[in-house]
Amino acid sequence: MPSSLIEKSNHIVLIAHENPDADSLGSASAFYSYLLRTQKKITFYCVSPTIHTHLSFIPWVDKIINRFPMDADLAISFDCGSFGRLGVDYEGKLINFDHHISNDQYGTLNCIDTSAMSTTQVIYEWFIGQDIKINGKMANALYAGLMDDTKCFRDPRCTLKIFSMAHRLLELGANHEECVNGLYNSKTLASLRLQGEMLKRMTLVLDGQLALFEVDQELLAFTGASLGDCKAVLDEAVTLKIVSVALLLAVRKKGGISLSLRSDGAVNASAMMQRFQGGGHHDRAGAKVMDKPLAQIREEMIGYIKEELE
Repeated sequence: MPSSLIEKSNHIVLIAHENPDADSLGSASAFYSYLLRTQKKITFYCVSPTIHTHLSFIPWVDKIINRFPMDADLAISFDCGSFGRLGVDYEGKLINFDHHISNDQYGTLNCIDTSAMSTTQVIYEWFIGQDIKINGKMANALYAGLMDDTKCFRDPRCTLKIFSMAHRLLELGANHEECVNGLYNSKTLASLRLQGEMLKRMTLVLDGQLALFEVDQELLAFTGASLGDCKAVLDEAVTLKIVSVALLLAVRKKGGISLSLRSDGAVNASAMMQRFQGGGHHDRAGAKVMDKPLAQIREEMIGYIKEELE
């Protein structure tokens, strides 16, 4: 049980995945608040040197460091579908909280619920099961992750259970307005410029069923945006009536190609990305490829998607 490993540990490191989203940060933040009660040594770690400013409303984000402490005797990862997303070569005891169907079970203890819509839902249900009191900061962090991974509750898979959780978190002190403003009403000029350029350059293939985007470092430098700003365009593209799949191929600053895939259900995005040692969810997933040129990846992906659509 997680509680047993936590009780026996002295220095616990909470890990948000690289280029973290609200679900990973919100889960780790809520756990940070909880562990403060134990009076143990706690470190909030993320390998990414900077956290996107629109996520600064999540509690304890200012505590994040990108140097992994060598004296840690327990690590807890949040929303990390694979060991590689931790960003650290850690060999000690590790609790793996997640909801990705593609999670490769890398933890000493794996607490994974693939039916959950967010990792914050997994954490919330664990807190409830352990009779752990959820304060206002924890509620806000959990609510932010739930809101982000359900696309502000627009995901058609949202059930009464999801809305009941959201309602309870609001009762416990979550701030709906703050989360909405942070996640959806704080776009930068750079991100808007990037999205405009991406839409101008969008290519429709496979009779318009696939929206294809390609982004290089020159475009990011021109707009002043980051790789993370690209993904909002994918979510918009897949809402087009004729489009079933949106694919992004982005050249990474440190080399290799980043793949992001969105689907309306016509293809299994997670299974598709597992072909490139990636993963995610049925409707959205990603991968990193270091050993193939962009043109080859593009042709392979178009072929795989064509097969699935047929």
